[in-house]
Amino acid sequence: MSSRLFSVLLLQSALAWLVQGTIYITKPLPGSSCSGGKPCTVEWLDDGVVPLLSDIGACHVALYNGNQVLIQQISPVVVSAQHALDFTPDPNAGPNSSE
Repeated sequence: MSSRLFSVLLLQSALAWLVQGTIYITKPLPGSSCSGGKPCTVEWLDDGVVPLLSDIGACHVALYNGNQVLIQQISPVVVSAQHALDFTPDPNAGPNSSE
């Protein structure tokens, strides 16, 4: 699965509720990828704009495809308490993306 697509989709699902704040994805890096059935780590940073990560509780995270179809529900994460998420993408989720 393309890291670029993964990052975009993770952001869309995890941050849909954030109007002004932004979480900067620092991992996976451009050009890297997450593969189905293998552990994947996503790391993020606060941008310093309200709402701060310290003001945000648990975020429900999911992996969606390019058609916004839910592929995999991922355990909620408290973004103020941790700045990384480890999960294993479902190997049956579909083909890798070229985006």
